[in-house]
Amino acid sequence: MEKMEVFLKDNFLSVWHHFLSFEISRSRTAVKVWGSANGYLVFQVICWHYILILTSTTDTKVRDQAVELWFKYSKTGFDTSTVLTYSLIAELTNLSVETVRRQVKKLETANWVTYSKNKGVNLNASQENNQYLANVFNVKEVQNLGKFMDVICKELKNQNIIS
Repeated sequence: MEKMEVFLKDNFLSVWHHFLSFEISRSRTAVKVWGSANGYLVFQVICWHYILILTSTTDTKVRDQAVELWFKYSKTGFDTSTVLTYSLIAELTNLSVETVRRQVKKLETANWVTYSKNKGVNLNASQENNQYLANVFNVKEVQNLGKFMDVICKELKNQNIIS
């Protein structure tokens, strides 16, 4: 068993509600933005796919530099030979392929993605949507995840596990 897993099991009640609070806050906002829990799950997989592509193109770990690259590739296209299919999204979300197809269509109508049989689902957010994603939604995610991690660090320090 990994050290952090042991720590979480040993300190479950003192930290887990903070994790759930992070998840609930993120999900509540995401469901409003992407229209439904299913829309949120599908869009999350699409973003994950593109973050993996971005990660493979750079050594940077700094958020500001990652955001710059995100905007750059959003305009020029992410250089990838991988195709994000309805089937893969369905597998990762445990939604039916038909549900994924409907959600992608809604995301396409809202200017978040494009879809073609040859290229699959592509992140193609409008400038306004991209600005919201990078400069509002993700900023809040980072802040809230940071707060959760601060709780973990505080518990680790209180128990003299880290200094």
